[in-house]
Amino acid sequence: MGRKLITTVLTIICFTVAASIISMNESYSFDFYILIYPIYATPLILLIGLPLSILLDYLLSQIQFVNHVLYLRTRILSYACAGVLGMYIYYVVMGAGEAILDLKETLVLTLFGVLAAILFVLIDMGLEVLLKMRRRKS
Repeated sequence: MGRKLITTVLTIICFTVAASIISMNESYSFDFYILIYPIYATPLILLIGLPLSILLDYLLSQIQFVNHVLYLRTRILSYACAGVLGMYIYYVVMGAGEAILDLKETLVLTLFGVLAAILFVLIDMGLEVLLKMRRRKS
């Protein structure tokens, strides 16, 4: 569970930087977005992303993968799908109503959800490897 909390914090930081770089324009600079994105990203990643991550890891641990590459692909794709699901959960909680069905309205935020989810899984896998290496040295 500690690894997941560290992953959550690192994901919030990395997502904020990446989304700020993507979003900056002539009207709003990087400085503006670096202050705004954590306000929106932190609750979403903490309250939706973290529980979905724990659920996905449990479900994936129930499957016997014979090929490690297949496992990694499945894990990344599962997290990407969780990013889409997480954004739709957010839309429902925020009372978006029928706007959820409008692809033009939801596409950009859904892609940001997928970006956050993929960052989450990549950071989590990296921490997992680092912790395994550290345990082997001990």
